Amino acid sequence: MSSSSANTNTSTYLSTTLPNELRTPPPARLQSLYSDIHRQKQSNPEGFRSSIGWWTRVLDGLVRNGKQPESDDALVLHVGETLGEALRWEKVGRPLGLGCVVEELANTRVLVPLQTFLKSPVPMNYQPGLAYRVAAFVVGKPFWWVVSQLPFMGEDGESGLTSEERWRKVKGDYVVLAVVKGLGGIASGGRYRSAAEVKTAGIHGVALDMDVVLKYLERDARVLVVEKKAVKFVDPTDAEAIAEGIAEVDYCVLELKTTLGKLAEQITEIERQIQECGSTRSKQLEELLEKRLGSQETLQTVLNKIESAATEVEIMKAYDTSARTLRTILQNPLLQHESIEDTMERMADVLADHKEIEDAIKLGNEVAAGAAGAVEADDDELKKELEILVEEQRKEEEAVKERERQRKEAKAKAKAKEAEKRDRQRAETAMPYDEEEVQRRLEAVHATASVGLDGMKEGGWQYDGAQLAQRAHVINNQNAELKMEKEVVESEAAGATAANTNYLIAG
Repeated sequence: MSSSSANTNTSTYLSTTLPNELRTPPPARLQSLYSDIHRQKQSNPEGFRSSIGWWTRVLDGLVRNGKQPESDDALVLHVGETLGEALRWEKVGRPLGLGCVVEELANTRVLVPLQTFLKSPVPMNYQPGLAYRVAAFVVGKPFWWVVSQLPFMGEDGESGLTSEERWRKVKGDYVVLAVVKGLGGIASGGRYRSAAEVKTAGIHGVALDMDVVLKYLERDARVLVVEKKAVKFVDPTDAEAIAEGIAEVDYCVLELKTTLGKLAEQITEIERQIQECGSTRSKQLEELLEKRLGSQETLQTVLNKIESAATEVEIMKAYDTSARTLRTILQNPLLQHESIEDTMERMADVLADHKEIEDAIKLGNEVAAGAAGAVEADDDELKKELEILVEEQRKEEEAVKERERQRKEAKAKAKAKEAEKRDRQRAETAMPYDEEEVQRRLEAVHATASVGLDGMKEGGWQYDGAQLAQRAHVINNQNAELKMEKEVVESEAAGATAANTNYLIAG
């Protein structure tokens, strides 16, 4: 990228992002921002902080959006002549206070020198202990005040530097810490990755940015371990995994994944060649494709088994940790049987005491209300409410009785209907007596009696008194039996006649 095109790219971005400040003719605010703002730090602290905030947004946007001149870095700000010329604006010129801005941002750790960031053994957000800070305040503050009073020192405690000298001093590469901290999402995805994969995970993919990302995620975020050319993502709270680093198994898994990636690329290329070449060449490529597919399937199976075993190991670790944690909790003296009984007894006593206190307070409130002449409940109203409740209960009982009466009536009607049905069926099936049949049976009874008496007379039987009396007694019994049979026959005839009558009426 040429210098002119890079400057144009930067200027276009600035004019689009800041249309109010960067316009022609330039407003007084822009002239103030592009002036040497160093002396405002003492004379106008509020204006100085406002100018620093504006330049912070501008430089952050250039880096975050990849709009630096002659650089695609998205995490590192390159402070040099190219940046100064790219920020030059018509009728305003170069920003004379840019050196002061970079110096202030470095002092407040908004910008961190690149080498300091890469080589620092402690995180960027590290805070020293309380003892160190107290000592620095008690000893360092007076010391720097004395030094600032020396005649060869400037107002801010530094040697009196011009804007050009300060600019030459701050030239270099700086990490924009706010942009780097926003890359925590890179730590999601797989468990193992190569450094090359991290390189393109959410950033522009330049080598310098990759080094910064890896260092931040390893040292500050503590979500990965970097060894050689491998990266292993870990839980930042798992000190054991962090101390273990990348084991031989991890390297094997990474090698398997790398090989599978290469095989996938080869398979894609072979399939493309098969579609383009002739039949002879196509047969050879198909054989090669079959071999590659077989190798890919085998390696994928092995990788799946390895990852499954690794997951089972983690599950067993979780089981073991859970068991030990639960055992530790159960060994607490408060969870022992005797302690639980004592605690519950004390709880019962306390609740009983609390109830007594509540009852005493309630009684006291009632006494106090009575003494204060509180209006008691009206007896008439209470009586009226009681009568309403009694009436509602009576109505409910009557409704229950009425439902029971209706149920019994329905049941009786059903029974009567069933009996009527049975009588009708019997009437339909019964043999009706004919009047002539009844008369015939009666005549047969009388004939039997007459035959008995006439026979005795015609035979000339002789009876003494006792025999005659005995025979008379037998005849009387037979007559009585015949009479009873007659009555039964007449009764049956009358019943049959009545049933026929009812049947005819019902019909």
